Amino acid sequence: MATNVAAMKARLGNTTYFILSMKAQELADKVKIPRELEEWEDMSIEERYQRDLNYNRVKNQIAPYFANNESRFFGAIIVAAMNFDEENAFEPLSEVVTRKMPNMYSVPAANMGFLTFSGGEVLIPLDGQHRLKAIQFAVSGRDEKGGEIADISDPCVELADEDVTVILIAYEREKARSIFTHVNLHAKKPTTGENIVTNDDDIFAVLAREVTNKLIGGRLVKFKSNTLTRRDPEFTTLSIVYNCNQEIIKGNFPRKIEKTKLPSRQECALYRRKVREVWELLLERIDVFADALSDGKRTGDEKRQEIRDKNLLGKPVTQECLVRAFVRLTNPPTNFLMGDACDQLNRLPWTIANENLQLWDRVLWTGGTDGKIITKNRNLTTDIIAYLTGEKLNEEQKAELLEDYRNLFPEGERDNKQLPIMPTA
Repeated sequence: MATNVAAMKARLGNTTYFILSMKAQELADKVKIPRELEEWEDMSIEERYQRDLNYNRVKNQIAPYFANNESRFFGAIIVAAMNFDEENAFEPLSEVVTRKMPNMYSVPAANMGFLTFSGGEVLIPLDGQHRLKAIQFAVSGRDEKGGEIADISDPCVELADEDVTVILIAYEREKARSIFTHVNLHAKKPTTGENIVTNDDDIFAVLAREVTNKLIGGRLVKFKSNTLTRRDPEFTTLSIVYNCNQEIIKGNFPRKIEKTKLPSRQECALYRRKVREVWELLLERIDVFADALSDGKRTGDEKRQEIRDKNLLGKPVTQECLVRAFVRLTNPPTNFLMGDACDQLNRLPWTIANENLQLWDRVLWTGGTDGKIITKNRNLTTDIIAYLTGEKLNEEQKAELLEDYRNLFPEGERDNKQLPIMPTA
């Protein structure tokens, strides 16, 4: 059955393309994911790798956003149309309107008009196949295997009738492959920090920005990268603040929290108060934090660089481990007062000096005073910090921690290793 849609005709390089809108369900129904095509088996390994779907990403991230967010919005889907009569499918407005148009309208009218689909076209996504599959998941509430999607409480049937912008080109295999490659492989993906800056649906991201702007200071939190170099003037990174907020909220409110939809206003207020309370205390009562932030202007940059060079708490990963340990110390079963937890954490030997590094060897730090942080051991580092500062553990938990600690060392040394102890003053 033939259908007509309003469209604009345009040209870039040697490619003619059309800009139109289609109902979300109609588009999702018309599009064939490359794996569903007969020629899938004949595609090169590069093509198959580039065009395979990440279903976990679709059902855990994109589909819940479409289903749960009334402000949902996304960019144009680029498709290549097989069995598409490019020469005769488009009828410009200038040929449809019988009345003579003024000259100022006649030129644009030649590129505005109607596109006819005969019914036999097959649309192949060049950019947007994950969004297209997410439309199907969001409308049905079911994944590719027919199973329910945990983060979609009700199918979003209204999405089916909403409008999606489409950029359409006639299918030519080599050109389609080239466009796909350049659109996808050469697109710059945002960093974790850049995603946090722009995400208004994730409460952890929203509160990370608030902590940054209101408590730490915007210029002291790096967001374009997840690490700090030796000469960076910042105190920490936005991704670390985000991670800390997750630990603070999840440690104090053991309930499932979605990242694709903000909690209720009351819950947001509750989380905001707790996050602010913890950060305000830590930034004031953890000695190294307070020292690093005592001068938030450029005149304090050199001090922050020196602290990062000489103290483990100047390193973002260590900051995250400290916050995680703090949350555990101040919650059951240990239940320290928050000020007492800070006092205990201040007692640990954080200075990067030979006499201190044995405690952190292979756990958090490798090498001598010119060594580096071991980023992969965040969980064990948090365990060790909490243990040293007084976390209440039963005998089984202590044995598990000792085993994890011993496994850091060569097999011949493990039996002689015992858990580190808090150094005496």
